[in-house]
This record gives sequence, C-alpha cells and structure tokens, in this order.
Amino acid sequence: MLSATTLSAKSFQTLQNRGLSEQQMNDFSILLDKANEQLDKQSSAKQVMENMSAAELNLLQKATSLANPISIQSLSNEGARNLLAQPDGKGLVDNNNDGIVEIGASRTIRFPPVNAPASVHKAWEQASENMSEGDKLTLQLHMHHLVYGIQIDGLSTKQALPPEEQWSKSGRQELLEYARSALEFSVSREGWNHMNSVKRDLFNRLEEMFANMNAA
Repeated sequence: MLSATTLSAKSFQTLQNRGLSEQQMNDFSILLDKANEQLDKQSSAKQVMENMSAAELNLLQKATSLANPISIQSLSNEGARNLLAQPDGKGLVDNNNDGIVEIGASRTIRFPPVNAPASVHKAWEQASENMSEGDKLTLQLHMHHLVYGIQIDGLSTKQALPPEEQWSKSGRQELLEYARSALEFSVSREGWNHMNSVKRDLFNRLEEMFANMNAA
C-alpha cells in the first residue's frame, strides 16, 4: 500500500519534472494510497476512478502527464490500473501478457516486460549498462519482437509463453538460442555491422547474467 511517505525517489523526481508542487505531490501520494486500499478490496481501477472527484481526476491527469482529461469509459482495465501506479514505472501490469503496457490510452513497449521477475530486470540492466541510449532502445525493441512477435492490425505474429515459462531457466535458454539464430541470419545478410556486433556482445553478457541466476 502506498502512503504519503513512500513515493520513491524516482517518482518524486518525475513528479517534480512534471511541474507538481510539494503539496500536489503529497496529495497525489494520498490519492494513490486511497486508490490502492480500494483495489485491495477487489474494486476495479475504473470503479476507483469513477469514485474520484473532478479535482482528484485533474491531479491524476497532471501527475501522469496526460495531455487530455481522463475519459474513464474509454480506458481498458489495464490502462486504468496503470494510471494508479507510481510514476517510477514500478507496479505496472500487463494483464494480457502481450509485452505492451497500456497507461491510460497510451501503449508502450517495455523490455524486460513488466511480467518478468526482478532477477531478469537486473540481468538486463547489468548486461546493457554500457550501451548508448540509442543502442539500448533498439535492442529493447528487438528483444520484444523476439519474445512477442510483431503486432499487425492489433494481432501478434507470435504467441508469448506465460511469464513463469518464458523466464524459467529453459525459457531463458531458448530465448538466447532464438536470438542468436536471428543474429546469424542478420549477419549472413549484413555482415558484422555495428548493430550486429552490439547484439552479439549483449547476448554474451546476458548468457553470463542468466548463468549467475541459475547458480544462485
């Protein structure tokens, strides 16, 4: 449960960057606290938001950096639920396990996905820590496509495994094998260009990180 004293440092900084005053940040933290109490009682996120006052919805809009007022009925359950997460990105959900996180009406790709365990997120951060931001973003999209396929007209070209299978020891091994197979094909067409070299180095580091997870 969130309270006025448990906004993370990253959430606090994000809210400052979005122009919230100290009072507004405190009010927002209390709003999240109230919302999560209701969610704990099995209320849906959309029901929670329907019970908010106009002032509370305006504060939620500003805190989540939405350009337009929140239209509750137009939101999916996932999109509504993620508006009630901390701004640091923790606590987000991917209800349909498609690797795309709905926050309000927006849809964003995240890799590692929010459904992956913390150990996988840590392995990724360690394996990619020396990459340029551009290379890292490119590789996140590439890895997302390896796991979830490419979406065409709202349908994915690949059926993702349940998270407990995808991120098991065998699931991680199969992902690396698939990634290296795709890299081999790419190299056969393009040679060892910059991005293919970056992929090779990343996969080698991920293999090391995953091996450490297996040994733990």
